[in-house]
Amino acid sequence: MTDFNEWEQTLFQLILHAGSARSFAKEAAEYAENYQWEDAEKSLQQANDEQTQAHKINTSIITKAARGEDVPFSVLLVHSLDLLMLAWAEIDNTEQVIRMNKRIETLEKEVAKCQNQQSKK
Repeated sequence: MTDFNEWEQTLFQLILHAGSARSFAKEAAEYAENYQWEDAEKSLQQANDEQTQAHKINTSIITKAARGEDVPFSVLLVHSLDLLMLAWAEIDNTEQVIRMNKRIETLEKEVAKCQNQQSKK
């Protein structure tokens, strides 16, 4: 395997993990919208696990550059880093969606309780 092929494989691994992180985060948000908290938390954990793997690869690229080693610039590099940033943003957004939907569920229960009490009067 040539150095270029190894470099491409590194970038593809970054894309794979970042893309999976983003997909799991989106899945977690969908579960949260349906108040499926256990599934939402499981998917969010999977997103974070994938993001951690992607971040390790990203850190190795940064370390390589900091040591003065060659880090070939390419569209694939840009795409992989862009996807990693999207994954981080998606995870942050999903965490907010989960918190908001938990609050909405609580408020809906309170409203239903109040309506129930009103109908008994």
